Amino acid sequence: MAFWGDADDTEALQHYRTLVNTIDDGVYRLDTDGCLVSINDVLVERTGYTREELLDEHVSMLFGGDSVVIDREIDRLRANAADQSEALDLTLETAEGEQVRCEVRVNVLDAGDTVQGTVGIVREIGDRKQIKTEAETETETETETETEATEATFRRLFENVPGNYLIVQPEDYKIVAVSDAYLEATMTDRSEMLGNTLFEIFPNNPDDPADGVENLRESLDKVAATGEADTMPVTHYPIPDRESDDNGFEERWWSPINSPVFDTAGEIDYIVHSVEDITPIVQELQAEGEEELLQDRDAADSQLASDVVLRGQELLQQAKREAYEQLRESEERFRALVTTTSDAVFSTNADWSELDSVAGSDFLADADEHGRSWVEQYVPPEDQPRVQQTIDEAIHTKSSFELEHRVVREDDTVAWVVSRATPLFDEEGKISRWLGVVNDVTERVERKRDLEDAKERLEAATEAGAVGTWEWYIPEDRMVAGASFAKKFGIDPDAAAEGVSLDQFVSAIHDDDRERVKQKIDDTIESGAEYEDEYRVWDANDDLRWVVARGHVEYDDDGNPVSFPGAMADITERKQFEQRLKESNKRLEQFAYAASHDLQEPLRMVTSYLQLIECRYGDEFDEDGEEFIEFAIDGAERMRAMIKGLLEYSRIETRGNPFEPIDLDAVLADVRQDLQMSIEESDAEITAQSLPHVEGDPGQLRQVFQNLLSNAIEYSDGPPQVEISAARSGSNVVVSVADEGIGIAPDDKERVFEIFQSLHAQDEHSGTGIGLALCKRIVERHDGDIWVESEPGEGATFSFTLPAASDDVT
Repeated sequence: MAFWGDADDTEALQHYRTLVNTIDDGVYRLDTDGCLVSINDVLVERTGYTREELLDEHVSMLFGGDSVVIDREIDRLRANAADQSEALDLTLETAEGEQVRCEVRVNVLDAGDTVQGTVGIVREIGDRKQIKTEAETETETETETETEATEATFRRLFENVPGNYLIVQPEDYKIVAVSDAYLEATMTDRSEMLGNTLFEIFPNNPDDPADGVENLRESLDKVAATGEADTMPVTHYPIPDRESDDNGFEERWWSPINSPVFDTAGEIDYIVHSVEDITPIVQELQAEGEEELLQDRDAADSQLASDVVLRGQELLQQAKREAYEQLRESEERFRALVTTTSDAVFSTNADWSELDSVAGSDFLADADEHGRSWVEQYVPPEDQPRVQQTIDEAIHTKSSFELEHRVVREDDTVAWVVSRATPLFDEEGKISRWLGVVNDVTERVERKRDLEDAKERLEAATEAGAVGTWEWYIPEDRMVAGASFAKKFGIDPDAAAEGVSLDQFVSAIHDDDRERVKQKIDDTIESGAEYEDEYRVWDANDDLRWVVARGHVEYDDDGNPVSFPGAMADITERKQFEQRLKESNKRLEQFAYAASHDLQEPLRMVTSYLQLIECRYGDEFDEDGEEFIEFAIDGAERMRAMIKGLLEYSRIETRGNPFEPIDLDAVLADVRQDLQMSIEESDAEITAQSLPHVEGDPGQLRQVFQNLLSNAIEYSDGPPQVEISAARSGSNVVVSVADEGIGIAPDDKERVFEIFQSLHAQDEHSGTGIGLALCKRIVERHDGDIWVESEPGEGATFSFTLPAASDDVT
């Protein structure tokens, strides 16, 4: 469809149509009702609508509420044909709901006395800004920042004014700003009020309507229509009691004034609604029996107002007396506050040549009368130029300042201070004096220096110890790392100090480890758990290094991950040692297996022949001979048991089964079945609590329980009493086996876990001295600890830790 709709397709018009559809700016045409009758291709493409969707629609479809500004501009241009179109800063709304800031210029189309509509030119402000010079952009940025800061400052000033004020829009009386005093007087919150209309916040009492609501609406309508301020008579306007549970209303009487605020075009921009709460005065009049003034307000407004004024004067005198007393108390509090929050309060003349301490400790010395300024007398020469320059700039700009510098105390010691000073002005706006405070920050400055020194030493130690630090800022994917860390990953240290993407670091990780590391990082961010991982990286020299990385994720108040700080250490040497140790252990196991296998064969032969001798020639031996044969057979059997135990001990790490969830109750039941004969012969009583599930090797844990129960039965004076229990401790389970046997001496609590260390002679208690050593080796394979608590004659409690099963909830 052509931009100019159904107009004659002349050659000139065809050229103009082509021009409109090829320029960079969006162009539209409205009829006299503000509806779109033409749109060029640029505007169609930018909004995301089709031309058919836009045609015949009101311009508010593109500019939403900002279309009111366009209507005002059209009315202004129609009323003043000689005026130039002004650039309008508006928001364009696309079909996808995106909001685009644009500059719009409007031109009225007329033919003689007949208005035919308007043409609008739409230019994205972002596009315009891109072609500006760097200086212009910097200037605009500074101006916008100053404007935003000024607006924020004025808003804070308005909110803190000592009066009951709020600002509403003239069309719908929607609240856009409110003072703190107004919030306190009406028992409301700023978040509740802003964005709602005045009458939504303060509705009429449905059970007892008052005239104040309609009177206020009429006053606001009057101000909006006439543009003149309106002072309302004393108004009865109850407000919702937000602290009550029955949605009640609190009686209030007000003295309101509504005043217009105009924009640069002379249109009403806002209405300021200010009120004074005169409820106490009215209630006093009611108490004095003058209810008729309140009941017939139309006839007695002036009298009521007069009484209010008289009573107000009485209250004013009372308030003055109270204010004087409060001023005296305030001065006392001020001096107390000075002594607790500042080391000194001082006053200087306009040019800072004279200084007097007003309050606080004897920290600042008064300037003497020898012609030198306080700065020259009490600021060290190294700091004088900087301090004097700051003071001169503050005098020139008539502004407050804050500066950290050194001073010489009255005792000639040098201290670091923070000085803050504010100018006081006379009636002509000239600086008459300066009032300031000083805080001694010597300790803070010295601590800061100590921290900087410590940081330097830490960085040096970090480099020397092959330790690196990092912090990954997650939202912007910026990884900031120390030099040692960066070098370890083959990344330029300067670039790493500024921050690079995480992928640059991850790409240096060994291919076989990379996906595992990335998954571990994602899991840590998701769970919030502490991070620790070991992996291989290629350094700047293309050498493969082993590292261990530890860190944690920090979150904001909404639970979103913000940063991931951590540290890394080079463990290549440790890994190489572990590999050598692993190979050594493997050779040791092979040796132990070969030695035990080779030793068992001759032992079996010795035992067999001894038994054969005993069988064939036993009748020919005397009593000593029989005893000797028994000793020899028993020694050979014990030697074979020790060799078997040694073989088992060497195979704990290499011949164990993979870990799996285990029901310890089932393991204990199997062990009790295996020891059934020993239990019955010793008349042992074994009790056990319900035991949890753990992660472990079923066969090895069965051996642990069997060794501990066997020892408890073996080392008892009477019928053995054994109790088995378990308790959860974090991610581990603590299992305890307690007996009432002969106990263990304190000096032997560690020795009992050493291999071949038996605390008793063979004729007292049999055993190879390897059972508890096996238990310790098995528990350590499960990343646990084992210990004993005992006193001689008081029994013993053996406890050990095992990892709890992931699905165990006990």
